[in-house]
Amino acid sequence: MLPPHGSNRKLYSSVIEAHVETKHEVLIRSRVNQTPEMIKKRLKSKVSPTEMKLGITSLKLLRDGRVMIEANRKNEIEALGNKIEETCGAEFEINSQKRRNPRLVLLSIPEDIKLENVEETLAKQNPELDIKEGDIRANVCYSTKRETNLLIEVDSGTRKKLIQARIKLGWAICRVDDYIVAKRCFRCSRYNHNFRDCRGGDMSIVHWKSQTKRLHSRQIRV
Repeated sequence: MLPPHGSNRKLYSSVIEAHVETKHEVLIRSRVNQTPEMIKKRLKSKVSPTEMKLGITSLKLLRDGRVMIEANRKNEIEALGNKIEETCGAEFEINSQKRRNPRLVLLSIPEDIKLENVEETLAKQNPELDIKEGDIRANVCYSTKRETNLLIEVDSGTRKKLIQARIKLGWAICRVDDYIVAKRCFRCSRYNHNFRDCRGGDMSIVHWKSQTKRLHSRQIRV
């Protein structure tokens, strides 16, 4: 539930924000079939964080053959990635991890609100939020049995403005909530991975075996 209008209550996410350590990552893969240990040695011989005045928090060797470097600041990890690309671009493939922008859902929007006009309408009818062009990107509009909702993508600053506000759109006042969808594998029914990355067995087979074993144990007891 959203807090009442004018309330100074803090969100759980904003309370723990100061206690969460932000990390930025860059992933390095060899183009010539080098092992992670070889990549690590090559990086240390070619790139010096001390000379670049950068702070590296960790360097990890991953099982898939890549090397992951972490830093607390975005500009540091970008500078490091550019340096590695400049000195070892022919040997390594460098990929910087980009964070996904928060996604929000506008609940019970009027029928005349579309993907094309939601940002303009929201900015005009809610001047106190100081929404600028480009702060909101409308993704998809979908309907349920009771209402029509609109999924938008925003930055962290715009999310803080919208999440505790009552949004005026047309002749309606809309609620805003975080759009959270749990990633779940339909092959094993476990979370945090897709079926393409699944390493477990078919959940239906596992469930059938467990049910068969349970029925067999009951028959023995009888």
